[in-house]
Amino acid sequence: MATLCLGLATSHLAHIINTPELGDPKQVAIFNAGYERLATALERAKPDVTLIISSEHLNTFFIDNMPAFAIGMFEAFGGPIEAKLRAYPLPYRRVPSDLAFSTYLIERGLDEGVDWAVIENWDVDHGFMVPIVKIDAAGRYPMVPVYVNCASAPMPSPRRCYAVGQWLADAIARWDADKRVAIIATGGLSHSVGSMQMGWIDQEFDQRFLDDFCAGRGEALARLTDDQINAAGSSTGEVRSWIMLAGAFAGRSAEKVMYEAIQGFDTGCAQCIIR
Repeated sequence: MATLCLGLATSHLAHIINTPELGDPKQVAIFNAGYERLATALERAKPDVTLIISSEHLNTFFIDNMPAFAIGMFEAFGGPIEAKLRAYPLPYRRVPSDLAFSTYLIERGLDEGVDWAVIENWDVDHGFMVPIVKIDAAGRYPMVPVYVNCASAPMPSPRRCYAVGQWLADAIARWDADKRVAIIATGGLSHSVGSMQMGWIDQEFDQRFLDDFCAGRGEALARLTDDQINAAGSSTGEVRSWIMLAGAFAGRSAEKVMYEAIQGFDTGCAQCIIR
C-alpha cells in the first residue's frame, strides 16, 4: 500500500521570481531560505509521486465554468502559461506526472463522493510552477496537479476542503502500489488582488491560521467561514489548499519554517513542513 510521507505548504506568489526587488531584501532572503528547506525536505522524503494543490488565476477556468476541485490526468503537463502569453522570467517547461495515480484518485473519488473535474491537457500558471521550480528545480519528482477553486464564489467551504483532504489521505492509504506520496499545498496567506485592500496584510489572521495549522488543529481551520476568510483579504481564499493539506494530515503538527508579511509583495508569506 502507498504511504503518505511528507506535507509541504508554501505561499506561491510570482514576485519571488519575477520581481524580488519589490520586497525587503532580508524578508526575501528568509522566504528563499525557506524554499531551500522545503526542497531539502522533499529530497530527503524521496517521494515516488507528489500531489501539488493550488488555485488558478483565471487562466484555465473562468467565472462561467469554475469547478470546485479538478485534477490533471496525464503523463506530463506544462507551465507556466504566463510564459506563453508574454515575456516572463520563468521559462516554460514540461513537468512529469503520474497517469496511474491520477486515474486511481479520479476513479475512487467519483465512486466515493469527490466529483473531480478532469483536465487532460493543462498549462498551469505560476500558482503551481513557482513552487515546483523552487522546490524541485531539477524536475526529479512526478507531480500530479490538483486544483481547488479559490477565485470565484461559490467556492468549496473550508469544511469541504478539509474533508476532501481527509479523503485523499484515506485513498492514498488504499492505493495498491508500493509508493511514497508527498503533498504540496500552495497559496496565501492573507492578500488582496485588484481591490481597494490591495497592499494590506492581515497579520493577525495569518498568525491565528498558522497557530492552528502548526498545532494540528485542522478542525478549527475547517470551521472558518467564508466571511472570516474574505475579511482577511480578497485573495486569502487560497488558504483552502492549506486546509486540504491539514485534512490529509489530520491531527499532525507542522513545523513553521517562516512567516513574513512582505509589504512589497502585498502578501503574508508562510511555509510549513509536516513530516
